[in-house]
This record gives sequence, structure tokens and C-alpha cells, in this order.
Amino acid sequence: MSSAAPGPAVPLHRVRFVDWTPSSITALAFSPVPPRADGAGHVSAASRSMLAIGRENGNIDLCTWCEAYAEGSRGELAKGWVVERTLLGDVNYKIEALAFSIGSAPGHSQVLRLFSTSGGSIITEHFLPPGLAHISEAHSWARASDTDLVHDAPTRTLSSHGGAVWSIAASPLGRFLAIGCEDGYVRLIDIRGDAFEHAGYSTVPRLARVGNRIMSLAWGPPKRVSSPSSDDSSSEDDEDEWAESFLFGGLGNSSAAVWDIATGHVQARLSVLKNRSEHTIVWAVAVLGDGTLVAGDSTGRVTFFDARSRVPIPGATFQSHTSGADVLALCVGSDGRAVYSAGVDQKVVEYTLIAQQWAHTGTRRLHAHDIRALAIDPPFDMAAAVRSSGAPTVPRLPVLVSGGIDFTVVMTPAAPAAQYYWRNRDIDTPHGNPISSTQATAFADTTQRRIPFVPQSARTGIAGGGVVSVCPQRRWLVLRRDTSVAIWHVEEQWSKVIELELRVRSNLAAVAVSADGRFLAVSDAYESKVFELVERDDAIVPRKVELGGLESAPGVSALAFTPDSRRLILCTLHGAYVHVLQLHAGSPAQVLRTFGQHRVRTTDAPDGRVRAGDARIRGKQADPREVYVPVVIAAVSPDGQWLFTADSARRMHTFNLDSLTHQRVLPSPASVPASVSFHPQRPSVLAVAMPTNEVYLYDLDAEGDGDAAAEAERTLRPELERVIGRFREPLVGSAWLSRGDETVLVLYGPTWLCTARATGLAPAPKKRGGARDDSRSAWVVRATSKYQPLLYAGVLGNELLVVERPYVALTQGLPPAFYRGAKYGF
Repeated sequence: MSSAAPGPAVPLHRVRFVDWTPSSITALAFSPVPPRADGAGHVSAASRSMLAIGRENGNIDLCTWCEAYAEGSRGELAKGWVVERTLLGDVNYKIEALAFSIGSAPGHSQVLRLFSTSGGSIITEHFLPPGLAHISEAHSWARASDTDLVHDAPTRTLSSHGGAVWSIAASPLGRFLAIGCEDGYVRLIDIRGDAFEHAGYSTVPRLARVGNRIMSLAWGPPKRVSSPSSDDSSSEDDEDEWAESFLFGGLGNSSAAVWDIATGHVQARLSVLKNRSEHTIVWAVAVLGDGTLVAGDSTGRVTFFDARSRVPIPGATFQSHTSGADVLALCVGSDGRAVYSAGVDQKVVEYTLIAQQWAHTGTRRLHAHDIRALAIDPPFDMAAAVRSSGAPTVPRLPVLVSGGIDFTVVMTPAAPAAQYYWRNRDIDTPHGNPISSTQATAFADTTQRRIPFVPQSARTGIAGGGVVSVCPQRRWLVLRRDTSVAIWHVEEQWSKVIELELRVRSNLAAVAVSADGRFLAVSDAYESKVFELVERDDAIVPRKVELGGLESAPGVSALAFTPDSRRLILCTLHGAYVHVLQLHAGSPAQVLRTFGQHRVRTTDAPDGRVRAGDARIRGKQADPREVYVPVVIAAVSPDGQWLFTADSARRMHTFNLDSLTHQRVLPSPASVPASVSFHPQRPSVLAVAMPTNEVYLYDLDAEGDGDAAAEAERTLRPELERVIGRFREPLVGSAWLSRGDETVLVLYGPTWLCTARATGLAPAPKKRGGARDDSRSAWVVRATSKYQPLLYAGVLGNELLVVERPYVALTQGLPPAFYRGAKYGF
């Protein structure tokens, strides 16, 4: 890591013993509509849909498209989907399936709604963060309305009334949610408007029983129920003239069924090939815009059925997967003329409609273990395809994402068949290739890219943040798991200090340890706890500290200790209050001050409107105390004077902890910061690292034109752009390392590490005559990809601590894979 410029080398401590394991991916879903390019910055001009990633530990990662801007880049600087918010799962809860829908709330335009099942009898609706849920009338996210539509609980649930829920599907018109139950019935959940209840007598609430589990479900194309008036041509687009037609379900007895929604009766029974000894399970089904049915089963076959006769199409039963390898997922291409299948043999297979015949056009082995889910952006809009009587227009290059037991999400371009000629011509695609530098965008020929399985930012757990922190004075390394905390002592040899199994209701949201190792603070989504770590007989014993002055210990979104270990910063998850607590050994903690700058105060206008966001809760005016966005970063300066906080609405505040006052509001960046770090020698200077691989420097003491941090940022920006600006992985974290009179800014991503050595945070000296000497840069920037995948990179004493988690270490805990590949030499 040393550079050619003079200066001491950076000592590095490399750690690989941390036994953190990510959670496997069980479900993927794209929002029906993309976000709007409204200046949010992390959304490109050709906006992409939000990606929801369901995991086995119950968490749901909400990811938005992150793309850096550069003139003439045409999208090659895209970082891909980056976690913006994590919906924490309750203990013993897992995600089995996800479904997006578009609903509405009284007094609001349309909103995104997200539903999930966990393998039990409960269906859950997850209320999305307001900035991600609210949709404008033009079918785009209104990120400016980050404080509209606040709910009084993170979720609401509904019983299936039929045992375990095996499958779930939202109708193309967004009016019903179909669930396939253990008792053999398909039940319809009314989700019109803001409803979430079993369908009433005006609709068939329960379809005919089929006598077997419904393993998979897919809706048919909407049908017109009334003729448009001849004198009103616009009525053709009226949603009231369209209704759900049929439902297609895969069963566990070598068959599939088609139900008529109007009557609830079974229209047709479809048979699939089966083995002699056991029934075939239809794990996945799909329906195309023309009514063609597709089924993937446990024999590894994918079968296409005719839309009218409901019999297999001749020549359209494919054994593209290994015989006996279950097909677990199907996905319809963006234009409705391609289908993708995946299963336990780690293959993703493409089928394309060419000259009115279905053909196998590509096979890719993209994963190292079972593939559980597929999704494509932009998603196939069946309602639009039916209304236009043809293949819908694809506004951007389709990207297929896949995920499964091997923890990783893989992104693969999947250009429609009509655009295959691009692969043989030396030209750019109209939309560019945001995944790789190759010109080919056809699924069979292009290059895929993996989203790293390590955390993509150093924010808190509710924002997909890091899991490792350090205690500098004790040389402790702290690991946050789902429901436990582990601490190691790191010297030339490492040793475990303590392992804490916590009683929590949800997965942990935040963990922090004081600089002297005396206090440990943890929190889930419901409650926060502070422990005093007492040494007793060469062991560490935790003792719970009472949080005096608080009616209860609420769940927090961010935690931070001051360097003297006497104060704790606690940012509540529900309410966004910033509490400053005074800690005393052996006595309850006391609240010194509470800040509410991250809460939006609303006032009534003379005409009765509500200013600052028109805040309402389920159609009624919201109390100002109920309008907030959570804080996702909290950091304290080395001298304990400054507190920095940032929330998910990109608002950044600084506070003076000496006077316990709010100091200033910093300009809102283009996206939510990934990390923040204070300068060790000039504590008023902080670096704000962005997921777009940019860094902003601020001097909290500077006034007027004498801001040396601004000058340092001006010289740093081109150097970072030259070295890491073209990296496709986002910037994850940052730290300052002081080496004598020299200061090194350390930046890292999932697969790269960068050092920027500063020659000073003062403006460059002026030549005689007053001209500034810009002949040399104030920064020397170097990068390496030697250390990866990176869980953490930061300062421990005078060393740079690098924590890696090699993928080979994770595979030891995985079940045997269906396909292991060829073994040479045996």
C-alpha cells in the first residue's frame, strides 16, 4: 500500500477469523414502477425499479439503483442495486415469498405495497419507508415526499384461514392477492385502496378446492368486461373496464390447475410428466400476455401450454436442466417474449419465442448452489401488454437478477430477442450496458456481475450497514450477528473475549462499544439495552444499565459513544429523536439533552393545508410528533465536541456536545452517505463518503472563504476519480489514519482498498505575486484489490485493520450442492 511519494508505510493488520455468515436469499421482487429521476442523484435518468431481497433470517433489503454521473459515461459507472433500507425480521421469522402491488391511501396518490409469507399461516404487509413507497400520479416515486404516509406500525398481518401459505401472487390490476394454502384452497385477499382483508361476498373469496397443496401461483392476463363507448375513445384505457380473468396454480400431484376468477371453478387440469415412484411437484408457474402457460417442475422440465387448448405445445417441453434437478423459479422477460428458469442445478436457462416457436436460446451457470429466485427489471407489465395488444415497449436494457443459497445476487443483461443483432455489431446499445464493459447484451453472450455478499455501507443495520466495529483502547473487534454479539481481542494472536446471546424480538439494528470497553449498547427494532462490561476473575461479565429519564428503552436506528466513554448517543428508530445520555459506572444513565432536528414540524396553512409534506396517517392529519425519518449514521469527533447525524432523507446535522446545542445543517448530498469519519488531528474536519465513490470534506469551524477543507476536497476529487471513479463496486466505509505529521484517508469497497495520503489540509502555498501554486496535488491516492471480500477496514491503534471474509469459508456451512462440477485427477 505504500506509494512512490516519500512518507511512512501504512502498517496493516489482516484478519480472517471473524465467523460472520450472511443470510441466504429466498425471494426477489422488483417494484412495478421505477423511481423518478427528480434530483435524488442515486437514480439514473433511465430509472430502474426498486429491488426487494428476502432473506432466510427474515430481513428484507430494499435496494435502489446507484449510478455515478460522468459526461459521456452512458451508464458504465453504475454501481448496481445498493441497499438503502433493511426491514428487520422478527426472531424465528423467514421470508419465503415476496409480492409488490400498487395501492392508494385516502388523500394520497398511489403507493407501493409489499407483502410476504414465511411458510406459516400468516401473510404480512410491510409498510415501506415513505420515501420509497409514495408514487406520483405519473407512476413515479416522489422522493420529495419523504415524510408523507406514516404508519403507526412497521407491519400488519392477516391469517390465511387455511393453514400454511405455500404461494402468493398479486393480480396485474393490483386489486387482489392470491394465496395458495395447505388445505388445497386458493383464497383471495382484497388489497384495493388501503384494504388488507379476505375478499367479501361481492367477489369469490375462495376458489374451488383441488385436494393438494398449491405450490405456486400466477395470474392470467386481464380481460375486458364491457365494451367501450363509441363516443368516448378514452374509455378504452379505463381500469374499470378490465377485470382479472383466471389464476394458474402448480400442485404437488403431477398436475396444475386453472381457476376462473369470476366463478371460482376449476377451468382446466393440466398434467406434467412424472416419475414412476413419486409425484412431480410443480414448483413454479408463469403466464404470458397471450395466455400461454408455463410450468417448471421437480423433474427439471419446463413445459409451455397452449393458451386456448391448455395442452402442451408440441416441441415446447424442455429438459434444459439436469434430470431430477427441481426448477424452483420462473421469470417472464420484460417484453413477454422470453422466459427464464432456474433451480437446484445452479443453471439459469433462457427460452425465446422465435417465429412463433419456443426455442432454448441460452444456458448460464451463474451460481455455486441452489437458485431460489429470479426477477427482471423492468418487470413484465401484463396489463399494459393486454391493453396495447402486443409486446410492451421496453424502456431500458433488461437486467435479470438471480439469488439463492450461495448468498449472492447476480445481475445479467437480458436484451429482448428483437435486439439480438447488437451482439454481432460493434456499436453501443441504445441504453448502454450498466453491468459490464462488454458490448454484448444478449443473455447467452454477455458478462454477468455479482452484488457482493458483504455489507455495502458502514451505516447502521436498518440501512444494510456494516457488522464490525472496534474498541481502540482495548484492541477489541466487535461483531454484530442477527441476535448475538461477539468480541475478540486482537494482538499478534487473537482470542475471544465474550459471546453474548441476546433476548431480542427482532434481528439487531445497531451495536456500539465504548472506547475504553466499559459499555456495550445494543438494540433491535423494539428495545435498546446498555451493558456495563465488568471484569471478574479474568472474564467479562455483562451487567445491564438502567436508562434513567426514559419511560422505556425504545429501539434505535443508530448508536455512538463519545471518545471519553462517558456519553452515549441514542437515535430512536420510531421518532428519530437524538438522545444524549450521561453514563455512570454502577448507576442509571441520565438523559442530558434530546434533539428533534430529524423530525419534520408541520404547520397548518390558512387554507387548511398541511405544510412541509402534507403529513397524514391513514387519511387523517398527523401529529407533528409522528412525522419523522430514521437516523442511519451517528458519529462523534475525536475530541468529543462534535456530533454528526444523517437520516434516510439525506439530511445531515451537526451538534455541539460541549454546549449541547444544534450547530448547523450541512447541504444534502445526492444520496444517503455510506460512511462518515472525523479527522484525527483537526476534529472539526469530517469526510462524508458516498456510495458513488465520492468524498465530501467539511470544516465545522470554518466561516467565510477560509475553508481549507473545501480546498482539500477540490484537489482530492480528481485524484479519487482517476483511481477509484471507475470501480463498479460502491464505496462502503472510510477512516482517518494518523502517522506522525502525516494523515491518510482510508476508503474501501467490497473488493478494493484505497489510501489517500494528504500533504496537508491547508490551501497550497502561493507563489510570489499572489498566484496559487497548483503544480502538485495535495493528495497521493493508491488502490489495491489484494484484500477481499472486505467486512471492515479501519483504524486500530496505529494500524490499519482489515477484516476479510473469504467465500470459501462460508461454503463450509452450506448443505451439499446438487452439482459440484468435474473433479480432475480422480
